[in-house]
Amino acid sequence: MEINLDRRVVFRGRDAVALTRTEWLLLQYLAANAGRVMLSAELLSGVWGPEHREDVQYLRVWVSRLRRKLEANPAAPLIIRTMQGMGYLLDAEPPSPAVDPGASA
Repeated sequence: MEINLDRRVVFRGRDAVALTRTEWLLLQYLAANAGRVMLSAELLSGVWGPEHREDVQYLRVWVSRLRRKLEANPAAPLIIRTMQGMGYLLDAEPPSPAVDPGASA
């Protein structure tokens, strides 16, 4: 996946990913802080405003929507990781899929 914050585009492989405004704002916030655990309250305040600091279920819904668009397997996310009881982390360098040593190139 490639995120270009300046051009406001996201590519998954060669395909552009269509995001809603809210999905983009959430991804932009995570990407600007890639590799850093973002507390749920920080994300909620940064994307939706301070009045939403406690709306953790709301955040879960939007993260789920982003994962469905960005992750190869949204049920086992590698890009947007949940940090239980804390928040989320956008992994700047997700692990490569395991390579079968017996497979031919």
